[in-house]
Amino acid sequence: MPRVTIKTGFLTPDGGEEELTEYLCDAPDCPNIATHVAACIKELGVSVVTCEEHARTIPTSNFAKGSPRKTS
Repeated sequence: MPRVTIKTGFLTPDGGEEELTEYLCDAPDCPNIATHVAACIKELGVSVVTCEEHARTIPTSNFAKGSPRKTS
């Protein structure tokens, strides 16, 4: 999953530089921010995340709880 990190130039209370990090949708050529975890293999540390638009295209029968989980 592509991760985008932006350094703001502002300092945090501990003196470090503040960073904003977002994950991008794993769908090919999609520039949207990921909001749903579509799949996860905990033992390998691998997950597939999608934006709201692509989460609606995933069949819900693939999920144990019936729908994609929201990441935020």
